[in-house]
Amino acid sequence: MFQRMPPLWLRIVGLVALVIVLGLAMALVIVQLRGPRLEVVRPVTIPEGEADPAVWGLAFPREYESWLRSKEGRKTLYAGSVPFDKLEEDPRLKILWEGHLFAVEWGEDRGHAYSVEDTLQSKRRQTLAQRRGGVTPGTCWSCKSADVPRLLEEMGPANFYAASFEKLYEEGKVKHPVSCANCHDPKTMAPTIKQVALKEALQKLGKDINQLTRQELRSLTCAQCHVEYYFAKEPKDYLVFPWEKGTRFEDIEAYYNERKFADWTHPSTGVPLVKFQHPEYELYTANSTHYLAGVACADCHMPFVIEGGIKYTSHQSASPWYRMEQACGTCHLDIARVRKRVEIIQTNTKGLLDAAEIALVEAVEALKAIKDNPNADPKLAEEARTLFRKAHTRWDFVAVENSLGFHNPQEAMRLLSESINYARQAQLKAVQALQRPQAQALTP
Repeated sequence: MFQRMPPLWLRIVGLVALVIVLGLAMALVIVQLRGPRLEVVRPVTIPEGEADPAVWGLAFPREYESWLRSKEGRKTLYAGSVPFDKLEEDPRLKILWEGHLFAVEWGEDRGHAYSVEDTLQSKRRQTLAQRRGGVTPGTCWSCKSADVPRLLEEMGPANFYAASFEKLYEEGKVKHPVSCANCHDPKTMAPTIKQVALKEALQKLGKDINQLTRQELRSLTCAQCHVEYYFAKEPKDYLVFPWEKGTRFEDIEAYYNERKFADWTHPSTGVPLVKFQHPEYELYTANSTHYLAGVACADCHMPFVIEGGIKYTSHQSASPWYRMEQACGTCHLDIARVRKRVEIIQTNTKGLLDAAEIALVEAVEALKAIKDNPNADPKLAEEARTLFRKAHTRWDFVAVENSLGFHNPQEAMRLLSESINYARQAQLKAVQALQRPQAQALTP
């Protein structure tokens, strides 16, 4: 009638088993809620000034392995990391950059792991050395090697910039490509600004580099190189970011105009021009949608990766095009739609770039006719040259920026639209400059 209870020892065993099962279940729930664990850092000390990424890789093997993948060449919709000659693809560039080193060579860059090798082989750099008696300034290494932060500290910025590019390499002072030491503190691993030119530029903008947030640093470490810059004459070849008035295009334009600055004079037109480099940071931070949303460069170009339950940051530093699930999926659920959006933005930007180039080339032809022409109206000729400079700088700013408009579609299209407008005005003024004297001569 009454069921006999199991012995005490069996009840204890059963209770212990239940506790173990419940504990395992709870642990599983906690893991799922917390997500993958961050990679455990190995107890390896990084020596101060160490530039070899392989040494850093002993402590961060996954990050190092992902950095090695920057050697992989991939073609995106219009660019990528597979080398090709952009001058051959677009002959108008040789006309617009006539007389400048970019008319000698402009090719698609490879990944960070090739930065030293590609700089040594650069035809632009070799041509510059020939023009300067066989010596290239050390400044040309500024964004090309992980040894640079140490050299800036040891030699001092002015001495490093004025040093011989060739000797720095031949003496073994520069040998490691862009990698860990460019962006990280070896003790804390925190993202850190090492580029002196960026520190000086931020100070001029009134920013305390010691008060920057980690998210700001996840963009500013990229801004050490992916920016507009120039070499000052005094101190000799000193690296400068033209941000004194701000980082937007008009701020930089005003800075250069105030100093009557020009990188070179275009031979066919006689117009002194600025040659922009790669103003990714400036275009992106000009109130783009992603920037205003608090997205940093590293969020997209160095996304988090999950492997075997471990979460780490990819250091491949490449275009998000082939890893949109990782780079965009954190915020966007429909990756196919995102990809289509990128195609639309870049295709529209390419169309406006082509239209601006056509307008600029036609303006060049019109300006050729008034250069050194005694019959040209001097006032109208000067107005034509001023308009051409405004058109050329706006086009160049977008043309050499590496996102083909995606970093800030509205700003890129605004600048290109203005470029087309100014180029057509320059062309018209040049034509009028020749017609005005004729009209005056016919006046009784």
